[in-house]
Amino acid sequence: MQENLKVSPNIAENKKIIEDVFHSQVNKDIIIRSFTTLGGAECLIVYIDGMANAESVNDFIVRPLMQCRGDFFNKYNVLQYTDCTKTTELNDAVCRILNGDTAVFVSGDADCAVCETKGFERRSISSPMTEAVVKGSQEAFNENMRSNVTLIRRAVKSAELITEMIDVGNISGEICAVMYLNNVTDKRLVEEVKHRLENISADYVSGSGMIEQMIGDSRLSVFPSVLTTERPERASQYLNSGRVIVICDNSPFAVILPVTFSEFLDSPEGNQQRWQSGTFTRLLRTFSFICAAVLSGIYIAVINFHQEMLPSQLLLLISKSRAEIPFTSLAELIVMEIFFELVREAGVRVPNAVGSAIGVVGGLILGSAAIDAGMVSPVTLIIVAISGLANSVLPDYDFSFGIKVVKFALIILGGTLGLYGVMFGIAATVMLLSTQKSLGEYFITTPFEGKTINSNAFLQVPLWKQQMRSKTLGRMRPRQQPDISRRWEDD
Repeated sequence: MQENLKVSPNIAENKKIIEDVFHSQVNKDIIIRSFTTLGGAECLIVYIDGMANAESVNDFIVRPLMQCRGDFFNKYNVLQYTDCTKTTELNDAVCRILNGDTAVFVSGDADCAVCETKGFERRSISSPMTEAVVKGSQEAFNENMRSNVTLIRRAVKSAELITEMIDVGNISGEICAVMYLNNVTDKRLVEEVKHRLENISADYVSGSGMIEQMIGDSRLSVFPSVLTTERPERASQYLNSGRVIVICDNSPFAVILPVTFSEFLDSPEGNQQRWQSGTFTRLLRTFSFICAAVLSGIYIAVINFHQEMLPSQLLLLISKSRAEIPFTSLAELIVMEIFFELVREAGVRVPNAVGSAIGVVGGLILGSAAIDAGMVSPVTLIIVAISGLANSVLPDYDFSFGIKVVKFALIILGGTLGLYGVMFGIAATVMLLSTQKSLGEYFITTPFEGKTINSNAFLQVPLWKQQMRSKTLGRMRPRQQPDISRRWEDD
């Protein structure tokens, strides 16, 4: 379709263009209906069967128009829709039709009315599937962008909450909602997000996962530079801290920009916990992150090159368990790590009814059988299990996958170069994270930033002590509560 096509006052010209654009001769779900009002005016409506609510189209568009008796009338006063916008661009009308709206053309008018008539089936709001919590809301996003925006507006009841719509994709025409707090979020961050979305040149872009890859920084990094969530209250928390939220149609996840390293260790229930338990779980996740990344590498390095570091009894126990193993320790560990990932991936991909059974069979029965057969040492199996369990503690799937890549790299370095290789791998990972950015902001920030929001620190600060927003994000509105927020204590 040519760009900048204007709506013609001639109904026949508009109809011809629309028929060519939608290939109406073969495309049978495109409804293009011409009719004449009682006053003799020619009208044309266009919508997609199944995307638009046909009953609403008949009752609130067709019937009011057909009952008009004058030759000339204002269609915007006749159409019984609150959400009815005017456009003079045929390209814009086609895009709206593809999203479930109905375009209305009237002879003599050089514009068309586009009515909100979306009526396709959608999944209802349900409980979160990937971010389950003990405390907090039990509502999750679904695949309908309007529903997701409404869920956030229910959580953030502020007139300063802005929602801007941006079309992404040359053919698919994906609609993304950019949400931010006008009096909190730095305008430079908002403009950068909009600039990146508007400059995605690809035929097909759909879902938060593809948007994340298209607008994220550090393309070669194994760690994500954006955070995704399916929980509306978590998205609203990040909105309040000065972030920008991107919601894509047909995706049950919201993209959060920018983010820091410590926020990938934060629980979705965050502020719902007391600061003591929140601090403990944060430290536990930090320990799990370290354990998942380096435990296997250190184990293979010590076994192969630094046996003197182990107590004699433990070294004797490990040597005895490996006496009849036909494989090298490096090959044994790599095979077991791959086997563990196969079991976990199979448990995710198969139906839920048999997923738990596969985990039990793969983890217990086959593991025990491998030990009894003398193919794997019990110590190696324990190391693999601890490393895998620590990785599962981390709340973000993409972040945990990056740790898996680092773990395998450290295993190879530790098995070939010893602890020197492990230290080199750790240093390289730290350098990678230190140079990585998220929307232009550094990925790693100091946790000692003064009175800052708890999501930027490894130790959770009590709610009544979170007076200030992050220095990097709260430039417009640094303070989020007074120094004394529990004023009842002064009574």
